[in-house]
Amino acid sequence: MSALLSRPMPDPAKAHGAWVYLVVSILAGALSVAGQGFVPALFAGLGYAGIFLLASAGALHPRPAWRRRAAWGLLLAAGAPLLALRSGGDPNFFAYALVAAFPAGAAVWFAQRDGFMSPIALCFAVAALVVAAPSAACAGGGTAREGWLLGILLTPFFVWRTWHIRVALARHKGWTRADLRRQGLREALLAVLWTAGAVVAIHVLPRGV
Repeated sequence: MSALLSRPMPDPAKAHGAWVYLVVSILAGALSVAGQGFVPALFAGLGYAGIFLLASAGALHPRPAWRRRAAWGLLLAAGAPLLALRSGGDPNFFAYALVAAFPAGAAVWFAQRDGFMSPIALCFAVAALVVAAPSAACAGGGTAREGWLLGILLTPFFVWRTWHIRVALARHKGWTRADLRRQGLREALLAVLWTAGAVVAIHVLPRGV
């Protein structure tokens, strides 16, 4: 890990795509339960935002700002799940952190081997973020089936889009700021539409299926 931190590291918190996938995953989990479960689901999902901020603090090291971001990340990562419990959340949502540990660990390993911006490292990082969806759903009272279905619907699509965009950026030089902004907006729209479809599928499919 020390060797990883010694490399020049792009700031993950400045990656708009990562925030889009994280936010829509949190909302997918919360909206899949809705009702009284929405608030604890939202708090559980925000815990993943805290973990993301905490993990991204390494990009700022050794600048003083890294401590501030790490502190905010730790506060959110610890405080949001506690608020989820206080608002009646199902404590089983903590188990999903173990699920997220695998893709997160794989992302670190591939980043060490191939670089932070390698497609495979980015894809595993995105897969770890998407675990926020089933975790939030669980906290809000969703069933294990609904949580896993969310993961199955969201993860392959987000990973595919991440791989596609990263490879396209590497192969075709000369992207202008306007090109990147336009592509980013297109990907955000695709993510929102796909997530909306996944949430609708959760509500439409019979609970016993």
